[in-house]
Formats: sequence, C-alpha cells, structure tokens
Amino acid sequence: MIRKYILILLSAIFCLGCEEDRTVDTTVMPEISNVGADTFGCLIDGWLYVGGRYGAFFLSIPTKEYSISFCYNEYTKVMDVKVLTSWDKAIRFTIQSPKEGEESIFSNVRFGNQELEDGTVQITRFDKQQQIISGTFSGGRITHGRFDTHYTTYTTNN
Repeated sequence: MIRKYILILLSAIFCLGCEEDRTVDTTVMPEISNVGADTFGCLIDGWLYVGGRYGAFFLSIPTKEYSISFCYNEYTKVMDVKVLTSWDKAIRFTIQSPKEGEESIFSNVRFGNQELEDGTVQITRFDKQQQIISGTFSGGRITHGRFDTHYTTYTTNN
C-alpha cells in the first residue's frame, strides 16, 4: 500500500505533460519578421504547419521553448532546429553555417518519420547578442518557410 502512495507522489512530482497554447492560430502563416517574435511556419505539400502552439510543462509550469527550439553549436557552426507542429509530430533540420544576410543550406530534414529534401535558407537576422535568428526557407516539398525566434547556444565537437 505504501508503494502505491510513493509511486503516486513521485509521479506527481516528476510529471511531464503537454500543453496547448490556443492563442497561436494554426490556420494562419505567421508574418515575416526579424524582432524575435518566436514564430515559425511553412507549407509542406501545400499544408500549413505552424510552431508555437504545442509545448510542455514541468511541475505545472508551462515551457514554450519546447515548441520552437533553435540551438546553435558555436564549435561546429550549425543551428539545430526542432519545431512541434502537433502533439506527436515535429519538423527537424540543421542550418549549415548561418550568417546574417547570406543564404545557407538546411539539411537532415525530417517531418515526423519522413525524410525530406534539403533546401536553402536566407538568414535575415542572426543577432548573437540578443540570440535572435530570423529567415525564410524552402526546398523540395517545403515552401514559404519563415522563422523569427530566439535561440540557445552550446559548444561541443560531437
């Protein structure tokens, strides 16, 4: 009996769950901007996918950063991107050597369990002081992509 209560208590303490932010309209493509608006959107096969609506919570504290995640590796100079577009599906890709005002390649593209074609991304802002990256992208089945978000940094050679 005591094991049951301990299990319930531990489950409540370490509970991870999902949260949906209904203020993000998934029927409208976000505007192209470069102010760190934490937005992401693109068309895949003509269907709209928008980030920012699905997140997570830890101990009942909402954490939107799981919904749109841009992580820059200062050692390898790549930006790893993961955007939740529904409860169970994410868009993932890697931006190679992003530089403000230049075109870069995005590769290792996955949408759910599908591999998609590589493409190009035009970086309109890459502010290392405020950690904001903005740009537009397309390639293969992905069209009209845009993002304007904050990013995190890490340094590793793996």
